[in-house]
Amino acid sequence: MTKHVQDRNISSSFAKGLSVLAVFDAATPCMTLAEIARRTNQDRATARRGALTLVQAGYLRQQGRMLSLTPRVLALAGGFLQGNQFGRRVQPVLNQHARKLGAELSLATLDRGRVLLLAQSTTEGGPVTYGFTPGAHIPLLHTSLGRMLMSCLPQADAEALVQGAEIPQHTVQSLLNPEAILAQVEQARSQGYCLTDSEFEPGIVGYAVPLSRPGKTPVVLGSSAPGGLATGPKAEELLQGLQLCAAELRQTHAVDDL
Repeated sequence: MTKHVQDRNISSSFAKGLSVLAVFDAATPCMTLAEIARRTNQDRATARRGALTLVQAGYLRQQGRMLSLTPRVLALAGGFLQGNQFGRRVQPVLNQHARKLGAELSLATLDRGRVLLLAQSTTEGGPVTYGFTPGAHIPLLHTSLGRMLMSCLPQADAEALVQGAEIPQHTVQSLLNPEAILAQVEQARSQGYCLTDSEFEPGIVGYAVPLSRPGKTPVVLGSSAPGGLATGPKAEELLQGLQLCAAELRQTHAVDDL
């Protein structure tokens, strides 16, 4: 009986429309209706209704056979960021610590088996980035952000994520064995930080520390640096800087209710 009541309170059409929005990403910024149907596992008629509804609502643009997102989708993210006062409580702290460290800082959480970037530092004359922006997804298994996020979960949940995921080889140094990846997650959990070396981007070392409080939605803080800095004074300086930034962000309570 309870399950029946819950199903009546859910709009499957609305959920299917949201899944249409979610299939657009950096690799596929434009798609045909057939491609949308295939990627959402919907029949062609259902995908067509959802996509054309989103065109009418202003969230998708149609040019010939191709559909793409419009800037209006940013208003959805803007409501979240403004509601949690990211501009006032998170961004200034990220920028301040990024200037001190001379490195870009990123805030991230989990989103259906991927890393979702919530915020990034923006400093004048900062290092060149790889084009990731808030709202972007990056891989879970081979990034320091991803492994640190998994370390914030109960062990059984982390194991389920790794065992249920495809394990791509981004570089020659990407770990491909699930047990080896889980061992790195456990190490991050025990030591309170995570390092990855050239597993996602060749020659790039990733650093991450936890930010969220125990029992809250996992949120972590991370950065990256050229290879060769996985150990030594520079690595220690960057990790200490991340920990200080995380402590200051924790005091703002900006991520407590995510």
